[in-house]
Amino acid sequence: MASTKPQDSTRPRESVQVMFDYELVNAPGKSIIGLQVTLPPNGWTPPHRHGGAHVVAIVQEGELRSGMNGNLPQVYTSGQSFRELPGCHHTVADNNRQDESCKFMAIIVIDTEVVKKDGYGALTVLDEGW
Repeated sequence: MASTKPQDSTRPRESVQVMFDYELVNAPGKSIIGLQVTLPPNGWTPPHRHGGAHVVAIVQEGELRSGMNGNLPQVYTSGQSFRELPGCHHTVADNNRQDESCKFMAIIVIDTEVVKKDGYGALTVLDEGW
């Protein structure tokens, strides 16, 4: 089930730090970007897409509840990973814990031009109304 704005608008949101950004010389026109994402206790990210990118997420601390394309969410713990294919709709992205933060690395392969044109904000495109 997707999160709804009225229920979740008061919950704490994620913090994101760009860890690296490299153009891929063996894949012209593509870049690989690493984001460190932290969700505070009970934190979340609204439903979103990733600008046509391929994403791999690796949970480093805590528990991440993640659901895509309307499928039932799964809980990922430290050391587990999942991927989002281009065009994927990430409908649930919640810290599964009320008492500790969740930290994960998102590694994104995207068209270099998308980031040059629209900046890092283009990496996570929230659904309309968020």
